[in-house]
Amino acid sequence: MHLHKIKKMKNKRIILQGLLIILIMSSCATQKLTKEGKTAYQSNNYEAALNAWDQVIEKYESRGNKAEATLYYKAGLAAKKLEQTSKARKYLETAENMEFSSPKLYIALSEIYKTIDNLSKEIIALEDYHEKYPQGDKIDTITIRLFGTYVQSENWNPAIEIWPEIEEQAQNDVDLLSGYLTVNKNLENEKVSKKLADKILNQQPKNITALEWYGEYYFWKAENLYVKEMTAYKNNRTTSQYKKVLKALDEVYPTFEKARNVFLKLYKLDPKPKYADLLGKIYTRLDEEKKARYYNNKAN
Repeated sequence: MHLHKIKKMKNKRIILQGLLIILIMSSCATQKLTKEGKTAYQSNNYEAALNAWDQVIEKYESRGNKAEATLYYKAGLAAKKLEQTSKARKYLETAENMEFSSPKLYIALSEIYKTIDNLSKEIIALEDYHEKYPQGDKIDTITIRLFGTYVQSENWNPAIEIWPEIEEQAQNDVDLLSGYLTVNKNLENEKVSKKLADKILNQQPKNITALEWYGEYYFWKAENLYVKEMTAYKNNRTTSQYKKVLKALDEVYPTFEKARNVFLKLYKLDPKPKYADLLGKIYTRLDEEKKARYYNNKAN
């Protein structure tokens, strides 16, 4: 073998050995930083923990690789503790995309999405916890919040489905009962809605959701009957039909008065134009023109 070939092989061996030493040293440094981050986190020194884990993640990503999913998860939690929302979201989403799963991961993500007002993503994070950890320590809190997000996003059917899981603890919680009333009102479940409105008003007589339900219930009951009978009379002006109108009005006017009383109470609590508009309509039906004009002006 020629001398220059021998030298060339020796040089390659030296280079490989050097690279191996560098890799070992780099690996040792990475392990050291990872351990330092863990120790700092356990001591509630989240800044030091995040700083250490940031360096580890940067080392991996600078070489076009990913760190372990667990590291992104832990770094995300540390960033969240430091209220670095953007970084926390980035790290936690990376961990999730790497198929890391943990109850705390979904709780943290749901809280971050709530903070940045991303309701759709918050719902997904809550659903992930609810589906994957039905026996989790925070399942009650998660289920209640999930129900609230369904109401907020007008997902009425999922809200109905999840209600049995929180029904027992909701019996003395006016906010939850009001949310469930909103769901049933929009699904036109009149009997359930009436029962809920009564229960809520027994606990909180000035509850807006329950009062609105009753006000609208009385108004449309009276209005629909009034229109129906008046239309029938206009189409058939007979004595018998006229008697039917008079009989119907005996029910219509007291029902309008019930609606009026509810909306007067609501208007006093919060003078919204929509309450004024309905009061204007009610007073028109009751032939009280002066009051009708007053509330019609308030509605505009």
